[in-house]
Amino acid sequence: MKRRVVGHLTLASLLVSPALAHGQEASQTLGTVSVTATGYETLIDETPSSVTVIEASEIRNREARTLGDLLRGQPGVATAVDGSVGSDPIIRGLKRDQVLVLVDGVRINAMQPPARGSLASYVNVDLIERIEIVRGPGSVLYGAGAMGGVINIITRGGDFTEEPETRGFSRLGVTSVDEGIRGAVGVTVSNDRNVLDLSTAYLNTDDYKNGDGDRLRDSGTEQNAYHLRYRGKLAPGHEVQFRAQRDERKDVWYLASRNFNPIDPDTLQGEERQMAPPQGLNTHYTPRQTRDLVELSYEGELNGAWAPRVEASIYRQELSRGNYDWNAELGRDYRTSDTDFTTDGLQVQTELVPTDDQILLVGAEAWRLRASPVSNFGSVDNDFRPSEAAPNPLITNGRIESVGVFAQHETYLDWATVNVGARYDEVRGSADDALRVSGPLDKTDRNLSWSAGLTWHLDEAFNPYFSLSEGYRSASLLERYLTYPYSDGFTWQSNPQLDPERNRTFEVGARGRIGATSYTVSAYESRIRDYIGGRVVEGAPRPTKETINLDEARIHGLEALVEHAFTDAITGYATGTWIRGENRDSRFSEPLTQMPPPEASVGLNHSVAQGWQWDARIRAVASQSRTADTFTENSERNTSGFATADLAVGYRFGPSAGFRSNEITFSVTNIANKTYREHVNEMTEARLDPANGVQDIWAPGRSFGLTWNAEF
Repeated sequence: MKRRVVGHLTLASLLVSPALAHGQEASQTLGTVSVTATGYETLIDETPSSVTVIEASEIRNREARTLGDLLRGQPGVATAVDGSVGSDPIIRGLKRDQVLVLVDGVRINAMQPPARGSLASYVNVDLIERIEIVRGPGSVLYGAGAMGGVINIITRGGDFTEEPETRGFSRLGVTSVDEGIRGAVGVTVSNDRNVLDLSTAYLNTDDYKNGDGDRLRDSGTEQNAYHLRYRGKLAPGHEVQFRAQRDERKDVWYLASRNFNPIDPDTLQGEERQMAPPQGLNTHYTPRQTRDLVELSYEGELNGAWAPRVEASIYRQELSRGNYDWNAELGRDYRTSDTDFTTDGLQVQTELVPTDDQILLVGAEAWRLRASPVSNFGSVDNDFRPSEAAPNPLITNGRIESVGVFAQHETYLDWATVNVGARYDEVRGSADDALRVSGPLDKTDRNLSWSAGLTWHLDEAFNPYFSLSEGYRSASLLERYLTYPYSDGFTWQSNPQLDPERNRTFEVGARGRIGATSYTVSAYESRIRDYIGGRVVEGAPRPTKETINLDEARIHGLEALVEHAFTDAITGYATGTWIRGENRDSRFSEPLTQMPPPEASVGLNHSVAQGWQWDARIRAVASQSRTADTFTENSERNTSGFATADLAVGYRFGPSAGFRSNEITFSVTNIANKTYREHVNEMTEARLDPANGVQDIWAPGRSFGLTWNAEF
């Protein structure tokens, strides 16, 4: 029999109780609770999908600058990097807007600018409490963009207490590879009816060194974050919550865009002359970007049949971002654009319990994204001074509007858990005008998503699960309307009439525990219809990609996670990922572009309540020569295999000097000082020429770190 878990929170708010999160740090598989997978608290071993939870203890002990640093090495997960703070998560070969990223349950994909790396840069790592990763289509609960999976980033916060109480946390750290400093502090004031959380974090890094000792220019950044949350009990079983967040980045350089232009614009004619960048070394960057969220939510238990529990939230989220292009020879910007991407959203869901062994979830969601980016183009005629150019509207009154309704039903039997769900969405894209884009500019997608899964409670040692689901992604505002020189060095030709991508995935897996060993394994086959990609246009006067729908793409793979408890304090673990992607469009007979290579990780962890702690891990990544040479016109590069090793050693003190807990950790990442690059970054061989000042995007070399974490 399944009992309702007390403490459900809205999908657009915290999504999990920090008090519960602290109690779940011992395991990432059996016994761990996830909210993201089903919309309410559920044990992972009752979920018919592959789910991973990265707990607070692991986050505290990692010298991570970005979300991508925390995700790297997880089964089925890779990251696309651009050398700076940017690292977009990839789940099972699907990336960017094909994967839905949530911060405290609020989507950030709706604001995705064209430059790679933006998804992972909107939250400070030191304010993250836990991360939930759900692989496979999740559109039944989350709608557009969740066709590849969902990553929910849950930030820190307190809970109600019987007596008035003040608690807090702090973190200070330094790293050698980038001469970085970081700090975070938070305070929670609570009683039995009110909780107030205030927290802030700061990060400042310089250009990092790779394994050869060379610094990657412009890879440093500065980040500030300010979070506020208030929770109040209106009456027993009824709660309101207010949340305000600001995350700010400064000096974000998209180094995958860096290229040397050898052509003198004065030698060109007509439009080519006007649109040509200045001669020399050019780089796309963001001098400043901010994410602002304001959200109000309510949850309440109502009287009546089926014990209804209602959750609702309304929010506004705004991304303010500069898209600038810099020329090294001129020593100034030659193109500028400041844009606000504003998303207004509303979510309502009701959880019903028809019987003690059933849960029915019904809900609705609506959101609207608005943006009207305007650029100032410097050209050869005004000496590439954008301040002297007339404003150029790229998109006038661009909008993406989404409305959806969904229902999900779970039945808990003695021998199995059965989950079925369905959702209907209408997603409309429209704009009054778009530069160099032909009409019609309006298009409405009507999408039906569904899922069916079964977890068979066969035996403690072997609990198989099966699922068949379909999710979708409608084209983004920028894919529809923005024809513009993107940060990958290409001018992308948009298409307002793109069809939505649809991903149908069959997955079979198993979880179990044999003595002190627990495991999770899964295999899947995904068929993506109308896959959206950028095809290189042959013979174009400037590097150009056109955004098109492929007939079909197929991705299949295997994932595994094994953990073994050698003692109460020492745990070993191993993960593995193997993936293959194929372009099934008749125009192309080759692998699907940018598929991550196979990889495996092994590690050993020692953790006690007080005393010495340590964690050692090795990650090995295979070479990748399966490239999409026709689709990308040889711009996707082969990569060599590599292996890296990390070690962290620390001491955890008991309660003393006013601290509830207190620990110091010394870490070494990339111990062997390897020089390597991740396959999925976009620095192409054609643009890479050190003689012209273009550096390859090698990963950071050996780094020593010292971190102090405290709870008070």
